[in-house]
Amino acid sequence: MEINTLISKYLSGEATIEEKLELEAWRNADENNEREFQELVESWNLAHSEVQYLSPDKEKVWNKIMSSINQMQPVKMYSRTIFYRTISIAATVALLIGVSLPMFFSGNEAGKLVSFKAPLGQKAEVCLPDGTNVSLNSGSVLTYSTDYSRTNRSVKLEGQAFFDVIKDKDHPFDVAVGNIKVVVHGTSFDVNAYKDNSEIAVTLLTGSVSILSTSSNKVLANMKPNQKAIIPLYDKDKCNLTACNAEDEAIWRLGKLKIDGEELADMVKKMERWYGVKIVVNNINTTKHYWMTVKTESLKEMLEIINRITPIDYSINGEEVTITCR
Repeated sequence: MEINTLISKYLSGEATIEEKLELEAWRNADENNEREFQELVESWNLAHSEVQYLSPDKEKVWNKIMSSINQMQPVKMYSRTIFYRTISIAATVALLIGVSLPMFFSGNEAGKLVSFKAPLGQKAEVCLPDGTNVSLNSGSVLTYSTDYSRTNRSVKLEGQAFFDVIKDKDHPFDVAVGNIKVVVHGTSFDVNAYKDNSEIAVTLLTGSVSILSTSSNKVLANMKPNQKAIIPLYDKDKCNLTACNAEDEAIWRLGKLKIDGEELADMVKKMERWYGVKIVVNNINTTKHYWMTVKTESLKEMLEIINRITPIDYSINGEEVTITCR
């Protein structure tokens, strides 16, 4: 029996003695199996309270599953990473309620939009239906249609995300973000397009991508690995292409916050997203620049590091932080 089906029967209390023994043997065979089992148990626990209220209507079923996924509790990025096992959760819940996954993407469901959001201070990983992996940075939103991978592979991004795209020569992958579209066939790249930024940044790690203007459909750049494209929001058809260390640009996905010669105002923006707080700065010093890499440091430890570099006074009141430069 397929292992996800076996686990689903076990979680719903429908497994026979023989099936329970088979599952136990599979769990004991490899520590990765046990880890996968525990993750699916967590997924079931998250969605279980909703399952009993699901009606046979397919749209309501889909919306409930999406709601269950998005209700996972925020986890601070500097303490651990949270992964949204979207397909595993959907598959588990579908089996538990006796509905096959293809039903969620057929009939009147065509063209429905699905969105995933990583709240402030939280990083999320989404696995798309074709196997493409997307890491969402704090406060970012990924949206795609339920037609995804059948008629197109188009997604929309608000915020920052790292894409590891599965190759499919017949269905190019594209990301709509701001006033541009990033078109790829199979590659890995980072897009940084937070609304409070004055520009969109695209960094390429592997493969090749093209950047198009959505207003004129003009090709702004054809990128190679270790290149960074900067597209100003005020000029829809301008693109500045430079060399970079792509791994450093996308290091946030590995649980590290890199500050590279930035002023305090720019560093504070990153800190707000990283720790999920709101920071107000008084008497801001624009002459100082900072270089550091944050891994597991708490918010208070980070503020103490800044204080040792440039003296500040600070206060933390829940998710409100005040910094005053001396």
